[in-house]
Amino acid sequence: MTFQQYTNYSRRSLLGGIAAGISASLAGCTNVSTYGGESDGNGESGASGAGSDGVATALDPGAYADRFETVTNLVEDHGADPTGEEPIGDALSSAWSDDTLIVLPQGDYKLNSQFRRTRSRDVGLIGQNAVIRHGEVESIHSHTVGSGEYSGSTMMFRVGTDNTPHRGEFVFGGFIFDWSRENSGMQGINAHVDGDLEIRNILFNGMHDLGTHGNMRVATHSPESTGLVDSIDMRWGGLHHENTINTRRTTDYAGGTNEYGLGQSWSTSGITGHPQMQGTIHFNNIQCGGWPDNGIYVRGGSGRKILTNCHAANSGVASLRTDSGPDWEPVEYLDETDDYDEARDGPYGQSTLENCIAEVDHTPDERTYGSQRGIRLRGGEFEVRNCHVRIGVDDGAGGAGGSYAIGALDGTERATVTNTSVELTEPGDAFYFTSGFDVELEGIEIQTTGWDGTRSNVFGGATPSMNEVVLNGELIG
Repeated sequence: MTFQQYTNYSRRSLLGGIAAGISASLAGCTNVSTYGGESDGNGESGASGAGSDGVATALDPGAYADRFETVTNLVEDHGADPTGEEPIGDALSSAWSDDTLIVLPQGDYKLNSQFRRTRSRDVGLIGQNAVIRHGEVESIHSHTVGSGEYSGSTMMFRVGTDNTPHRGEFVFGGFIFDWSRENSGMQGINAHVDGDLEIRNILFNGMHDLGTHGNMRVATHSPESTGLVDSIDMRWGGLHHENTINTRRTTDYAGGTNEYGLGQSWSTSGITGHPQMQGTIHFNNIQCGGWPDNGIYVRGGSGRKILTNCHAANSGVASLRTDSGPDWEPVEYLDETDDYDEARDGPYGQSTLENCIAEVDHTPDERTYGSQRGIRLRGGEFEVRNCHVRIGVDDGAGGAGGSYAIGALDGTERATVTNTSVELTEPGDAFYFTSGFDVELEGIEIQTTGWDGTRSNVFGGATPSMNEVVLNGELIG
């Protein structure tokens, strides 16, 4: 099947964005101050079926039924408790079968341990404003709960692995993961799929505050595989493990810890990819708050990553971070061709960020956070177009280890940035590029607010090729 068959999908919103420009990508976005650390984490948007910006949290079973041989209701057919009192693990085990669409009607559902399935084929698990919670956690070390109502691994739904991915279709969504209670927040979905993956319409409601794996990990596992992750709201972000009951310890990038014994909060990112990813995976309409590692961190493997209409802010390493590779096959709705060479010459012939916003306006915790960046690229070929980045913190560092709006580092083969704006409200680099690859900037507007930005102090590293680059209203290249 092709992605054109996916329901509730707006091809116009994805392919018509170039003409709309930056203003379209800003329309309707939540102010950055609600992203990552300033919310009280109590789930003000509620579990009512939509985030405050209208991210739907229901999927219509009728729109998916013809893609599966069997449709089954987890409550009516398998006895799941929709009141949240009894765990649903046994009901899920009863319902899970190849070529089956499992439907969770509106209600509250509890997991007291990980639900894991490998070697499955063609399965859907969809909700209709279904609220998912984990049992109470009293102690946790790293990614394992030590005591409490919940026990074991903090990956709640684990479908496939890197060595034994799920085969065929996998559909998941229509859920509200409720992190509004204290000591809540695990990896809601960890999915490895060789086939067609669709994850959409999910709200992570409240602050992720257990210091473990972030909300999602998603990867496709063959050049022919295609993935769509669409309409995900995780704006509350997550806490560094030092600020939770988690007793883990991790090292920093240099392999050591700082004076407090703290290291980088590895894997506590909003969305992550995988080192073995292949094929094409497309992330659309993701709202991501601040995480101690990265926000939308879809780096790894040798496939193509497309990010459109995403808004991420205030993460510890980068709000948007990705890489690129050649191991993918054309996807009809993106490439409009089945010829690989033609697709490579098209608008999505490489990893692409389009109509995205990355912002940093505060550091949630200066004790555990390092430099914060907007967009970070490394490895392969990239296009960044119609994006907006705003940096409002000054970490006092420079170079590759400092804060910057958009950067591409060694290992990159080519980076092109077009029709994009950068605002710096604190001194820092608008762009940072290491040497050894081609970089082109075209149609760029840089604004430094409250300080005197010059051509020499808003560019770091290697000098890019520039055309129609404007700094504070003056053409500089």
